[in-house]
Amino acid sequence: MEPNKYLEEKIKTCVQTEIRTVDREFLNSQGMEEYIYRMLTSKNFRKWKIVDNYIEEIKKSIKYAVSKNEPLELTWFFGGYKLWRISSSPYVDWAELFSIIYLVNYASSVATVYDPGVKIIFWAAHPSVMKYQSNIPEEDCLNYRESFNMLLNIIRPSLPNNITVELKSFEILYPNPKEYLEELNRMILEVEREYKKGWTVERKDRKNASSVLNIQWQGAENWRDLSAAEKEEKIRRGPIIHDGYCRLSKIGQVIRGLGKIDLTATPIPNGSIAVGCTSSSVTKFWTGFGVLEKRGDGYVERILSPKQLDSIKGRPHDIIKSKIIPLKNFEEILVFHDTIDFSKNK
Repeated sequence: MEPNKYLEEKIKTCVQTEIRTVDREFLNSQGMEEYIYRMLTSKNFRKWKIVDNYIEEIKKSIKYAVSKNEPLELTWFFGGYKLWRISSSPYVDWAELFSIIYLVNYASSVATVYDPGVKIIFWAAHPSVMKYQSNIPEEDCLNYRESFNMLLNIIRPSLPNNITVELKSFEILYPNPKEYLEELNRMILEVEREYKKGWTVERKDRKNASSVLNIQWQGAENWRDLSAAEKEEKIRRGPIIHDGYCRLSKIGQVIRGLGKIDLTATPIPNGSIAVGCTSSSVTKFWTGFGVLEKRGDGYVERILSPKQLDSIKGRPHDIIKSKIIPLKNFEEILVFHDTIDFSKNK
């Protein structure tokens, strides 16, 4: 099959309209709540084991939504920007499309039999915190969100009425900037105290490594000319600001709680359903670049980090022109001839 034909079919068929006989029998024997839990935790999507304390939270959320006959909310909290080291930045690319399709497919396993349906809500971080944390220009975050919404508008006509996909930003939760800044500073101070008292060397090193990859040294401000000591402090402070922001009370209220299920690409300490970003990728869509991998007569959607993409650019691949998505960064797509395997690089 030609790549563009494959992508067209993928968009059209991302919604499951039928369920397997074995799942239908399970629904009839165990009821709607157990069926929804079975679908949400299916290994067809889930990449990691769910921590024990979050299992009960999932079940309570399902029970609440079903008892109220309301849509179940699948929430995804993320940075709301495109990593500056990716050529498509600051706009969305095939990575975002692949992830949206993947999550719609995931949600449709529930929505096909649960009439109230499913809401998929992407919650983007406040642009101001990305500037503070990683020196990302606020304008770049706003441009990213605009392109994300344009992509959603293209996808929505393919969705049934009981599956909705939205992008929201945390600014709407804090209309009073003073309230936002006061709570953010309190949370940052709280994490700073924990950093000094309890963070292990391994944790600090891991966080710093991530911080280095995200900081845009020539971004909102010129951090490139800072002294070595000043740069080290920016690297150290990035994860502290990030973790402080994640503790904002109103964030927890909208991504977790009754009727809501927290989705992530990879596991987090307080629990989530870690589903990755495509069937074969756990690289986060906002820090990755989307490509196709040829497998037999079909293709597999992959999301690659900048390092991964650089490592395989010399491998046989085609650059295919495309008009499927009328947006910047969708004029062409890389299609690799062979299975992409990074296990030997570990």
